[in-house]
Amino acid sequence: MHSGTENTANSLEEIIKNIQKKGYNIVPVSELIYQDNYTVDSNGIQKKNM
Repeated sequence: MHSGTENTANSLEEIIKNIQKKGYNIVPVSELIYQDNYTVDSNGIQKKNM
């Protein structure tokens, strides 16, 4: 998907319904990342600070 395109905007409601039907929840990215004592490396991988 690409932000700002007409097809994405027109399809978003159906995409979300299908994701939720499969048992997934839509949450903000901030709920998916570890915040305390973690960093993100140049590959986007979260690593615990030692």
